[in-house]
Amino acid sequence: MGEEGFEEKEVVKAIGSAVQEMVPAAEEMCLLTPGGRFHVRWDENGSATALGQLAFFAEFLEVSGLFSRWVEGCPLPYTSPNAPAEVD
Repeated sequence: MGEEGFEEKEVVKAIGSAVQEMVPAAEEMCLLTPGGRFHVRWDENGSATALGQLAFFAEFLEVSGLFSRWVEGCPLPYTSPNAPAEVD
C-alpha cells in the first residue's frame, strides 16, 4: 500500500539487526535495558515467567530512545537531598 516508498527509521533498522542476531532458544540472549544488561534464557518446560516479556519491552524502550525522552520530559521536581534521580 505504498509503505515501500518510506525511508526506514533508525528504530526499525536497530530492531531488524537485533532480530537477525538472535541466537537459538537454548542459548542466552543479552538485552540492553535502562536498568542495565539482562541475560534471558528460554525455559521450554516453564508455564509462566515472573516478568513475562518485560525485559524485551525494556530493551525496546532503551533502543528506541523513548525511555530517555520520557525521563527528560518528567515534570516532577525533586528538592530533597535524599530524593532519587529522575531516572529511578
